[in-house]
Amino acid sequence: MARPGESIGAVSAALALHPQTLRKYERAGLLRPARTAGSRTYSRQDLDRLALIKHLSDAGRLNVAGVALALDLLDALDALLADLDALDAPSAQAVARERVVALVARVRR
Repeated sequence: MARPGESIGAVSAALALHPQTLRKYERAGLLRPARTAGSRTYSRQDLDRLALIKHLSDAGRLNVAGVALALDLLDALDALLADLDALDAPSAQAVARERVVALVARVRR
């Protein structure tokens, strides 16, 4: 398994993904590895996200656009859960309903 701070070559080898595939994911906005002296380095969050992208692409058979939509929804749901943790129960229910309705509407457009 790749470790945080490794280069694109090490990460691509560890995940069995071509370096061009990693660059394609970056161009599509699916992840943003840090840049140092012209080279990419991947954080733990980047590596976890890449594992999820690979899973969605392989097992879920999603193309880059489908992966982007799935990641966008997962990120929105993570943000919603974090917001709900900060609220009391009645407020949380109202916020959750409103945000879930907005997410569903966004997916259906």
